[in-house]
Amino acid sequence: MSRGQGLSDPRPLARGRTEGDESFTEVCVQTVEHLAAELPAAHIYCHLLVGNALRVIASKGGRRLIYEVRRDQGGICWRAAETRVPQLVEDVRRDPDYMTSDERVRSEVAVPILGGHDTLLVLDVEFPDRPFTAEEADLILAAAARIESELPG
Repeated sequence: MSRGQGLSDPRPLARGRTEGDESFTEVCVQTVEHLAAELPAAHIYCHLLVGNALRVIASKGGRRLIYEVRRDQGGICWRAAETRVPQLVEDVRRDPDYMTSDERVRSEVAVPILGGHDTLLVLDVEFPDRPFTAEEADLILAAAARIESELPG
């Protein structure tokens, strides 16, 4: 899996999913809980794409200062959502798209979760004070694939 920016895809992002869709929320909560047990020092979030915003619908670890990120604000999660390519950023301090919500965060993995060709969710894991390992990145990518396979049609 390549690191950094992916190529932009001109297809529109997903529409019509809502924050109140309990099946989305439950799958995300379970995945976030599982990852938190495996990555106890990480900050883990599942963002649901709602119109022009990414909303946190499940989180664990660290305090979340940002509940919603609008498309015009950008960020690594939006880059993942728009390009439909996982973003593996080893040093967020060097990434112009990083939105600082915690000065201790040093690395981030943001994985788009698709329904068909549309981005529905973004699984986002931030690592304070260190880069993530290859094994941790693989664990996050596998968790995102599980979410994608468990989402209702």
